[in-house]
Amino acid sequence: MSDVYFIERDPYAPIRHCYPVSKVLYEAKSEYQDILVFESPKFGKVLVLDGVAQFDEKFEFIYHEFMAHVPLCAHPNPETVLIIGGGDGGVLREVLKHPEVKRAVLVDIDKEVIETSKKFFPTLAVAFEDERTEILCEDGFAYMQRHKNEFDVIIVDSTDPVGIASSLTTEQFFKYVYEALKDDGIYVGQTESIYYHLEIVRKIQHELKKVFPVVDLYTAVIPGYAGYWWTISVGSKKYQVREPLRELKAPTKLYSADMHKHAFLPQSFYKKLLSGEYNP
Repeated sequence: MSDVYFIERDPYAPIRHCYPVSKVLYEAKSEYQDILVFESPKFGKVLVLDGVAQFDEKFEFIYHEFMAHVPLCAHPNPETVLIIGGGDGGVLREVLKHPEVKRAVLVDIDKEVIETSKKFFPTLAVAFEDERTEILCEDGFAYMQRHKNEFDVIIVDSTDPVGIASSLTTEQFFKYVYEALKDDGIYVGQTESIYYHLEIVRKIQHELKKVFPVVDLYTAVIPGYAGYWWTISVGSKKYQVREPLRELKAPTKLYSADMHKHAFLPQSFYKKLLSGEYNP
C-alpha cells in the first residue's frame, strides 16, 4: 500500500475520505476550481475538484448509470436531453446508450474539466465525439433562462451546492428548468446524502415541490461519496417516475428495471424524511 495519501476537503461531510496515492497524474487551477487527477491502487484514476473526489474509475458507473437511466427510462420518448455540469462525460456516455436520444446538450462552465477527462478518462469521455452531442462551456444557470419548451429530460450533474454550483438548487433555477422542459419533461439532479446532508435533501425537495406537480427521490449507494447513501431528486411535469416506461437494451453494470424500482425510497420512509420525523 502507498505511503502517500490524499485526504478530501469536503465542505459538508463530518468525515474525511483518505485515498492511497500511487502517482499524481495532473494538477492545475482553472478559472473556476482546482483540478487534480491521481492514480490510486484500489480505485484507479480519481478526479478531484476543489479538494473533493468526484469519481474513481472503479465505481464511477454507479452514479452515472442512475443519474441517466432512471429519468430516461421513465420517459416514453426522450429525444432531447440537457446535461448541466457533467464535464467528465460519464452521464453523457450513459444518456447516449439510448437510441431514442437524437440530441444531447452538455453545458459545463469549466472547459478544463472536459479537457482533463478527454486526456485522463477516455472511458468516460467517449461520447464527446458522438454526432448527437453539443458541448457548451458556459454558466448553466444563465443557459437555462434562454430556453423554453425544448428538452424532454434535464439532468443536473453538479458538484456540491457551494460556490459556482449553489445557484442550481434554488426555486428560481427550478422555475427555469420547468420552463425549459417540454410539457411531459423530467428533471433530475444529485442532492447529496441522506446520512450527512439531510437538511440539504429536504430543502431541495421542498423547493422542487413549489414548482413541479410530481416530485420524488431515489438513491444509490456510492462508495466514494461521503455518506454513501446518495440521493437524486426528481421533478416531473407529468409522469410518475418510480416505474420505467421503456426497456433499456444497452449493457449496464448495475442499472436494470428492477434496480430502477428499488432505487426509490419506500413511501412511508419518504414521508418521514420530508416531514422531519426521521431525524437521526
